[in-house]
Amino acid sequence: QGEPAQVRLPPPPHRAPALGADLVCEMGRMYGPGKGMASSALPYRRKPPTWVKMKPDDVCDHICKLAKKGLTPSQIGVTLRDSFGVPQVGAVTGSKILRILKTNGLAPTLPEDLYFLIKKAVSMRKHLDKNRKDKDSKFRLILVESRIHRLARYYKRDKALPATWKYVSATASALVA
Repeated sequence: QGEPAQVRLPPPPHRAPALGADLVCEMGRMYGPGKGMASSALPYRRKPPTWVKMKPDDVCDHICKLAKKGLTPSQIGVTLRDSFGVPQVGAVTGSKILRILKTNGLAPTLPEDLYFLIKKAVSMRKHLDKNRKDKDSKFRLILVESRIHRLARYYKRDKALPATWKYVSATASALVA
């Protein structure tokens, strides 16, 4: 009887966890439903692996030969990786494929990603000429063309495209022909 009486406190009000507290929120893609963060992981070491036997000059020669055949920089990288066992051109030569092409005067006039977006838009327009009622395709074409305009704006600022360059859908097929 000498003990003090215990006072019961009401339970604290329930608080919902903060939005995304238990989830890792990823930024969504602007023109697609994906929220992925997948990307290739490059090795920490910047030096070429010991098993790469090709000399930097040989790699540069192969890059120039493949470019003269008409391969894009990414196709050149895949060919060097699969056929010649060069994992990273930058690690072996000290400069990237596109820089090597620029120094040899073999760089493409249009950047590769912009070229393929224009190619996609041209094929979508061709499809829409035959199938006028395809509303989804028309919507997707608008998305692709907005990507083209955004990328062109970046490349103009980066001086990879001339300041007067403009995407015109009527003349676009001549760019990718």
